[in-house]
Amino acid sequence: MRNNRLDLLNPYIGKWKTEGLTRSGEIISGTDTYEWIEGNYFLTHQVDVMFGNKKVKALEITHYDDMEDVFRSQSFDNSGSISISTLKVYDDIILIFADTERFKGNFKGNTIEGLWEQFDGKNWVAWMDIKLTRM
Repeated sequence: MRNNRLDLLNPYIGKWKTEGLTRSGEIISGTDTYEWIEGNYFLTHQVDVMFGNKKVKALEITHYDDMEDVFRSQSFDNSGSISISTLKVYDDIILIFADTERFKGNFKGNTIEGLWEQFDGKNWVAWMDIKLTRM
């Protein structure tokens, strides 16, 4: 049986214009697309952005973990990297946690805005500001 908590991901559905800036000055631009796989148990997220001069394409699949009451995702990118994350959604707040990265953002109408941080081995440091605008 499908858990109704999956409906918390519905605001993501659609194609988004992605813009951002890293703390080192790299410009981020492109698109993020979120779609349900038929049945609405799994959410796909396709990333197609330029990160400075580097093309980044990725596929992420998110599901709901009933045992832990969180969302889990796995992301696969064009450089061969695999990332595993935990997501929490509270009203308009989005929290994403991985081993060396984390995100805190907010839904604001037709935008998602937030800050990504990276772990430098001792501390969490600001990495990039990001804004997604629904197309």
